[in-house]
Amino acid sequence: MRRFGVAFAAVAVLMPGSAPGVETDAGRPRHLIYLHGRIVQEQQSARPRHPQFGYYELEKILDTFRDRGFDVSGEIRPQSASVSESADRVVAQVLRLLGSGVPADHITVVGGSMGAAIALVASARLQNPDVRFCVLGACLSQSVQGLLADERKAPSGHVLAIREATDDSTSACKPWKTDLDSRSLVAREIVIHTGLSHGFLYRPLPEWVNPVVEWASAR
Repeated sequence: MRRFGVAFAAVAVLMPGSAPGVETDAGRPRHLIYLHGRIVQEQQSARPRHPQFGYYELEKILDTFRDRGFDVSGEIRPQSASVSESADRVVAQVLRLLGSGVPADHITVVGGSMGAAIALVASARLQNPDVRFCVLGACLSQSVQGLLADERKAPSGHVLAIREATDDSTSACKPWKTDLDSRSLVAREIVIHTGLSHGFLYRPLPEWVNPVVEWASAR
């Protein structure tokens, strides 16, 4: 399994704004599966420190989404877990939620960096047009090429990509072209400007949290 980057067609630039909450249907909470970056997995810590980007605040990220009204899961992956193995676990988790009666559009998978790669593989394997995905800090145009080669499938669902303008890991990313958009894929990209490079996804900044909440709770 190759490593994927993730980012999508540039269609909007979002500036910091208000902090929206979740509009829940009566008796139907919205579920959010958070997939952390590689550094958390490598160090097996909820607060690992990167020499350039500082601390990865996993618990603060999870608590932020809980405070917005989501039913949140975000366990630390085993140190040896591959992208493919992790994607299979996400697929199984989503299928369990669907099997329990949770509507597909009430399920959002959010992945940062390596977590974004896992989310995209899971979206390709699920092939559910209504499940929602948000990927942070990667490049969709590159990722789709890898998915088509390895999975023989493109991503599916409602996919929001958020990347940072100063992130060296996505600065050469080609814009996402909509020729693969279909009834099973709705994709949008947001470019934010925090000046934090790849470290923007290390903490729950409103610049990316707010659009994720809006995407996950849209009707």
